[in-house]
Amino acid sequence: MSRTFVAAVLAAALFASAFGPAAADTKNKRIAFVATSTKNPFIAAIARTIEKEGQARGMKVTVLTSGYDSAAQDQLIGDTIAQKYDAIALLPVDAHAVIPALTRAKQAGLPVVLVNSPIEPGHEDLYTAFVGERQEELGNATGEALVHAVKNRKTAKIAIISGTLSEATPQLRIESFKKAIAKDPKIRILSIEDAKWNMAKSEQIAGQLFARYAAQGGLDAIYAMADNMAHGVVQAAKAADVQLGTSDGKLIVVSSTCMKFGMDHIRAGRQYSTATNLPTRTGRVAVEVIADVLNGKTVKKNNFQPVESITGGNVGKYVKACTY
Repeated sequence: MSRTFVAAVLAAALFASAFGPAAADTKNKRIAFVATSTKNPFIAAIARTIEKEGQARGMKVTVLTSGYDSAAQDQLIGDTIAQKYDAIALLPVDAHAVIPALTRAKQAGLPVVLVNSPIEPGHEDLYTAFVGERQEELGNATGEALVHAVKNRKTAKIAIISGTLSEATPQLRIESFKKAIAKDPKIRILSIEDAKWNMAKSEQIAGQLFARYAAQGGLDAIYAMADNMAHGVVQAAKAADVQLGTSDGKLIVVSSTCMKFGMDHIRAGRQYSTATNLPTRTGRVAVEVIADVLNGKTVKKNNFQPVESITGGNVGKYVKACTY
């Protein structure tokens, strides 16, 4: 028997021992990604990543969407329990309304990995793990970016165009954003509007805000919670002949979920900042955590991903990660 043959056999055995059991434990396991709406590019990117990464591990991944209807999401979670799925990756519609469904999932022994959006504090026993950025850090990063952007202005009248306000994600971002801008007392929030993560609605709301505050000298800045929403603001500003930028008399646009829209606008000077809320990273780590759970491994409760503010100074570093 040649040494080459023996080496090949040993290498194959080592490969099988290293990867065989894990593959066997995840092969044909049924995973449901229960989310809001894949019409949202951020959610769609998470869904695609979970499907791709799950299928690479032999999992059978199903994407189930409820829109922003908590009752519909409750029903979907109930369906996954009844159909005996092996695990759920969940992006909750409502931090409180999802509690009964999670209670039923726990009683059924169905592991749940929360993705991106947390649930109401005090119910940590109802899910296996969380994967995503700290929403508080995303709001803080955006607030700090705005403080820097308006430091040389005499006034800073701003509006927030938010994601779906019933979700924990916008609530936590707004709370931490407010704490960050409190460092500069001239920054005043005049309005908080719910655009439900929708670009067209963000554009409509921005146009209404421009008209509403025109007699007061206009707004100095808008915090649009995701880059698709910031794009809506940019479009509305163009239609209303509102100039964009950081110099006096121009509108500053900041955001906290990066997308290609934001990369393009930051490089062109139409948007000041965004942040590293990265769906492909979150989806990949979520599948890794689910695989570990199915393999019987102990997993960390909170798998927080790092947050960094993106501005003109470092945008090149994040163009690839934020383009999806």
